[in-house]
Amino acid sequence: MKRLKLSTKITWNYALIFTSILLIINLAVFLSTQFYNRLSAGNEVDALLASIEDEILDGADITGEKLRSLGAVSPFFASMEDGSGITSSQEQFRLEEREGDVILVKDFEKGPVETDKIILSRSRVAGPSGVVELLVLKDLSVFSFMNSVTLVTLIIASVLGIFVSYVVGYFISRQSFTPILSMTKSAAAIGPGNIHDRLEEPDVQDELKELSQTFNGLLDRLDDAYSKQAKFVSDASHELRTPLTVIKGYNDLLRRWGKEDPEILEEAIQAIRAETDNMSMLVENLLFIAKGENKKMKLDLTTFSVKDLLEETAKDSELSVPDRDFLVLSDDFTVFQDRRMIKQLLRIFIENSVKFTKADATITLKAEEAGDVYRLHVMDDGEGIAEEDLKRIFERFYVADKARTKNKAGSGLGLSIAKWIVETHGGTLEASSRLGEGTTMTASFPKRAEKSGSS
Repeated sequence: MKRLKLSTKITWNYALIFTSILLIINLAVFLSTQFYNRLSAGNEVDALLASIEDEILDGADITGEKLRSLGAVSPFFASMEDGSGITSSQEQFRLEEREGDVILVKDFEKGPVETDKIILSRSRVAGPSGVVELLVLKDLSVFSFMNSVTLVTLIIASVLGIFVSYVVGYFISRQSFTPILSMTKSAAAIGPGNIHDRLEEPDVQDELKELSQTFNGLLDRLDDAYSKQAKFVSDASHELRTPLTVIKGYNDLLRRWGKEDPEILEEAIQAIRAETDNMSMLVENLLFIAKGENKKMKLDLTTFSVKDLLEETAKDSELSVPDRDFLVLSDDFTVFQDRRMIKQLLRIFIENSVKFTKADATITLKAEEAGDVYRLHVMDDGEGIAEEDLKRIFERFYVADKARTKNKAGSGLGLSIAKWIVETHGGTLEASSRLGEGTTMTASFPKRAEKSGSS
């Protein structure tokens, strides 16, 4: 049964259920017929007995002919016993008792016929000449032929019903599975070469349409993930190619004549060191994103003061970037989050602000609470971001206008990492900026991150 196709299983199940119902109905019809026959026979016997009793009470002379005239003819039998003897409606019929059962014996020329399928009723009546013992019965063996015909008819009907149920079940399952088979073939045909193809959705609003819509939605998500992966590989390759090209160029320069020129040697060493640092940071960021997407990075949730974190981050930044001023504006409140990641988020914002502000510029770190949420702001008065770039700055590897950001922009991964950190904590991230007026990064968080937010 496990190796059968689903359509075959449905066909057999349908046939089995239909057959079971049909057999139950047929059995009920047969048994109800038997019950009705016995009930009807009992009523008829009681009615005949009552008629004979009335005649006796009226003082009528009861003879065999009289009994037959009252209705005691085959399959009925009646007998009356009084002081003068026994009078019966059929002389060839007699009753025998065997082991407590009453047997009707019918004497025919070809031999006696016995049956215990009878409905019998007795009574005692006070007649003119004394007490009269009455007995009336009906022979149910006359129904044997009709019962046999009924049983054979029901068996034939059951066999035909089984056949019809199988045929109907076969066509119903075939009709039901035709769209599914079509969907299966369409799904099997989708591959890397036609990943944008989709299953055809049935016109009827039913479960198959919902299935096709669900499967198409899955394909859309896979297609999107495939496209993002391809773009990720392409962008990562491009970003790695640039520093490798620079390193290779300076290596060739040193190999040809730079080893004898101290100035060229120093320039090459500094350039190679800078590009190596860029590559190291790029690889580190790529690993961070990969761990996040593969859900191998978990939040280390602790309770900490936001104001203390901002002051700590500002102090660290003053040491690494002494030509910028850092201002902290924060309410004093605590949150339950991953302190290390929130600090990394602030550093990413600060690094971007440092790139696009001049010396002696002020970078403001601000935190404010509002009920169960709080907001972090990192504000600067630098060059700002163009409106067309503002909508895409959180995309991976996206770098704003290359001509305007030359020698300033990084790999384009920092803000995408920042977005991941915010969303993993259940928050939202937005940027507001105008060219020449500065930029504000705002991250909104629930004050208590959930454990389920871990990735």
